This record gives sequence, C-alpha cells and structure tokens, in this order.
Amino acid sequence: MTVHVAPISRDFAELIRLERRAFAAKVRMARAVLGWSQSELGAQVGLTQRAIHKLEQGDTEPRRVTVRSIEEVWREQGIEFEDLPGGGFRVRVGSALLDRPARAPARRRADCAIGALAHRAPIHRA
Repeated sequence: MTVHVAPISRDFAELIRLERRAFAAKVRMARAVLGWSQSELGAQVGLTQRAIHKLEQGDTEPRRVTVRSIEEVWREQGIEFEDLPGGGFRVRVGSALLDRPARAPARRRADCAIGALAHRAPIHRA
C-alpha cells in the first residue's frame, strides 16, 4: 500500500511557524508574570528546563498534551490569552495574581554574579 502525502503549501507552513512562535511568546510572557524559572514551569507540567527552553525558542512543535498542560497552569494561575483576528494575542492577568507579593526568582550563585556584571552602567570618562 502506497500513501501519497501532498506537499505542505508555503502559506500553511508559515501559519504553523507563526503559531509556534506565538505559543513561545505566551510561554515566556506567562512565566515572566508568574516570576517562575524555566525549571519551575517545567516541574508544573512534567517537562525539563531544556524542554521549556526549546518551547520558548519557538523551534519545537509542542505536543497537544503539552499545550493543554501549560494552558491549564495558566488558567489555574489566572492568566488568559486571547488570539486576535489579525494575528497576535492579548493577555489578561487576574487580579488575584496581581495581588500576590512579588518574590525574587531563585538564582544560582554564578547567575547572580554574571547578572550583576552585565547590569552595571558603563563608565564614561571625559
């Protein structure tokens, strides 16, 4: 039995790429709002930090079960995304989430040292 698969049109391939990138942006945005690391989000949905990183890059096509798990975490935390007709999306953050006290993200000691160096203002001499 021979199965013939029609080639994917460029428009369809572009649509898939844009949807992946939009999902990646949503993951990054929600994680930033929550103040979670990639590892913390991964622990919530059963993925590794590396898997979350790949999703956030938009180069990996997420499985449906992964998308559903992440969307469930968003709902539980009070984050909603609305896809807009012309492309893009809008985010709604529940007031309960906004009322939570801010917490500093957990960082490794080496990250803190590198971050401190990277955020220093340059010294200009006259």
